[in-house]
Amino acid sequence: MLTPALKANVVGSDTQNFNPITSGLDFVTVQSSETLEPGYVNFGIFVNQAINSLPHYEAGSNSEAKFSDSVLGADLNVGIGLLPNFDFGISAPQILKQDVNSDGYRGQFESTGNTELRLNAKFRLLGDREGGVALVGSVNMNRIKNNPFVGQDAGPTKNLELVADTTISKLALGLNLGQRWREPGKKTDPTSPVEPLGHQLIASGAMSYRINSVNTKLILEIFGSRPANSENENSDRLASTAEALLGVKHDFNTHLSGHLGGGTELIHGRGSPDWRAYAGLNWATGPAFSRASKAIRVEPVAANPENPFQGPPKAKEKIVIHDILFEFDSDSLIVGGPDETLLKLVDYLNEKPAFVRLIIDGHTDSIGTDEYNMQLSLRRAQTIRKWLVERFKLDAKKIEAQGKGERFPIADNGNYQGRQLNRRVEFTIFRDSKDIK
Repeated sequence: MLTPALKANVVGSDTQNFNPITSGLDFVTVQSSETLEPGYVNFGIFVNQAINSLPHYEAGSNSEAKFSDSVLGADLNVGIGLLPNFDFGISAPQILKQDVNSDGYRGQFESTGNTELRLNAKFRLLGDREGGVALVGSVNMNRIKNNPFVGQDAGPTKNLELVADTTISKLALGLNLGQRWREPGKKTDPTSPVEPLGHQLIASGAMSYRINSVNTKLILEIFGSRPANSENENSDRLASTAEALLGVKHDFNTHLSGHLGGGTELIHGRGSPDWRAYAGLNWATGPAFSRASKAIRVEPVAANPENPFQGPPKAKEKIVIHDILFEFDSDSLIVGGPDETLLKLVDYLNEKPAFVRLIIDGHTDSIGTDEYNMQLSLRRAQTIRKWLVERFKLDAKKIEAQGKGERFPIADNGNYQGRQLNRRVEFTIFRDSKDIK
């Protein structure tokens, strides 16, 4: 982000159609309605090589076949969850290298460096683990000097998109529709054929299919734009754009994931390459400032979700506690002793009427083999059972530990925060119904 600003004689940041998302949750460039949970942070770096994406303005005998170019770019991203259903991100796209084979009037970057800063915020309006609806607002702040596509003394570009997504088994679908509002400046060069761009309509769609056995998603995306009003097309390219990407996302471990893929233009539009190759890494962690561990009564639903232990006990209840005891790939208690939520559970178990049976089900995320995760989840459940019996003298004959492995996810195993939600322990409590009022 601290790289120098660029200068351009024709081409500005508006030729960079490849814009990876900052949250690392969704597809590649297409948003889903899911937001980063409070305190979760994602760091991303993507590089992409675009072949023949720059415009040419030479008329007469010179043909398009005589022009060739290659642009190597990168995006540095940071995303953070600030509030429930609300996250924020910043992206700094860079030009690392370019090669242009043309003597005619064409577009190219004068030097390498940072092209713009992009700020974005997402607010989820409604949804659950299967999908939802969100609004995404973003601002592009140009850092290219003499950018003819923006104009002299131009204001920031503002974008607003409506996002919708759904999940059908292992298939995820996403759709983004919106508009880009520009504040163009004066023409940088009166003799240039390039006019500052106006408002645009933007759209994109994506689908992904997760292969759990190899912790990998196959991703297909289509994205594009068109002018909101008619514009002169003075180059060899259309003012509208459309591009397709096909790639994979692989989870190396619970924190680190990688992207690899390629794409091509669907129409010969501004910034659309003959072909594109990309690779990227996302590293997620958290929560940095918001406690993730919590208990939720799911059967029956608690009257007060913030305190599932409030209210009179029922004949049968199921309480889910998310990732409060165990680090990734561990079946030992976290250093520092039992979690406060588990202490509340013990007090609740001791309320009258006393419980007659307690089933502890351990669950894992999908990182690792099925057999390994089954054993890991069982060891975790057994560790909790041992702790309840030895420390709090609960009747061992009433407590049963089971391992469920990765077979019953409640969130997307394709991202960090989803895997953390899947690493959970479920407590099913039975009490004598004759003593329930």
